Amino acid sequence: MKKIEFLAIAFASTTLFSCASSDEMNDTTAMDDATTMSETQVMGGETDDMDNAEGVVVETEVVVPVATIPLATLSLTNSEELNDMFESIDETEQYNLMDLAKKSPNLSTFAYLAEAAGINDDLMRDGDFTLFAPTNEAFSKLSKQDLEMLLLPENRAKLTAILQAHVLPSEVASTQFNSTQRITLSDNRYLPITTTGNNVSIAGATIVVPNVEASNGMLHVVDRVIIPSQDAREGDLR
Repeated sequence: MKKIEFLAIAFASTTLFSCASSDEMNDTTAMDDATTMSETQVMGGETDDMDNAEGVVVETEVVVPVATIPLATLSLTNSEELNDMFESIDETEQYNLMDLAKKSPNLSTFAYLAEAAGINDDLMRDGDFTLFAPTNEAFSKLSKQDLEMLLLPENRAKLTAILQAHVLPSEVASTQFNSTQRITLSDNRYLPITTTGNNVSIAGATIVVPNVEASNGMLHVVDRVIIPSQDAREGDLR
């Protein structure tokens, strides 16, 4: 059966941190200006009307931070139960994806890094997007060395690329994912999707809170940071 593919947002090439040296981390990759839906069928059905859909792009130049983001400023623990996330919000649809992420203390690190990487405005734009938002504890699963390397100002493009890999240019509910699909990255590489019963994983990052509706798309909370390996055709987090 042919794999159904769809594109991540403006994804640039990255390497698996556990296999990368400091020099490799410092070699940042320029971001693509835009991505478009290229398949005739994506997720739940035909998408002829989406063939020319534009991906999220950073429309204005963002100044590179002048200093390293201190690791101590990031929370690497979840302060509320996963089942309680967004429960106090009567209508999540009144908030865009970025503002909705800020509503949960479990997503404070993602929200902070999204602003540092300059993709926060994109997550506030009108549209229909899907955001895989890693919890604070998801970032704690990266090694301290890898995380500190990612926070260096010279690696801002790499941070942006990784976070943009968590955004799709169409709204997709968790029930629409299945194991015949994959997320296409640059250079024809991809991240696999695995479904087992009601569990959905994107390259090893499992959706732990699904289908939180925002004004401009759908938010799924995931338990790992999605980082493609050197062999992105395998796409496993190691």
